[in-house]
Amino acid sequence: MTDRLVNIAIIAAAGMGTRMQSDRAKQMIELGGVPLLMHTLARFEKCDSVHEVVLVLQPDLTTETLAAISRHGLTKIKRVVAGGPERQDSVYRGLQVIDPSRAGVIVVHDAARPFVRPEEISSVVERARSTGAALMALPAVDTIKQIKSARVQRTLDRNRLYHAQTPQAFHYRIILEAYEKAFTAGVTATDDSQLVERLGRRVSIVEGSPLNIKITRPFDLKIAEVISKEFFNGAG
Repeated sequence: MTDRLVNIAIIAAAGMGTRMQSDRAKQMIELGGVPLLMHTLARFEKCDSVHEVVLVLQPDLTTETLAAISRHGLTKIKRVVAGGPERQDSVYRGLQVIDPSRAGVIVVHDAARPFVRPEEISSVVERARSTGAALMALPAVDTIKQIKSARVQRTLDRNRLYHAQTPQAFHYRIILEAYEKAFTAGVTATDDSQLVERLGRRVSIVEGSPLNIKITRPFDLKIAEVISKEFFNGAG
């Protein structure tokens, strides 16, 4: 890979997972006998469009995680970086260890989304390669209300509304500039594309999957068990 640019995934796995109400870190809760994080990393291991992975992790999980990575034969993880207090801090730390001279498309993904398929990752990477910035997003199916002080202000047009998912992918220079300017201005965002939008750049949509859930609460883990059994042959 030294003679061309490489596509690098930053996996954000440094969250505390307090809403999971578990005495174990959410990333290491097992699904089908395998930690959630290993399921997620395996998706990127199987994706030919991603060449390397930077894993941003809680420092106290490093030993356990490295052992699991070795046990599952995952070879794309090139750096393990200590996460920051918030997700945005963690992704920025991941960006800072990437060699600019060889970075192509940067893919950011939440470790708590273990059901993204390799071909979906590739679709986002390809769209970002051609447009500069792209994300998976799912069309809204519910009626969405804008409220203030527990009262409805208006009903939004759901035909123009999407639920943002990850992966999200960007040319390296674009996402780096977005993060640098956000930190300089003290701006925080709930996803990476929002920071890119601040630059005045358009972000393309790749239609997402209802299976690509983010596991946040105990109920989500129950849904994950069904998805694993019904759609992934119990392999997560």
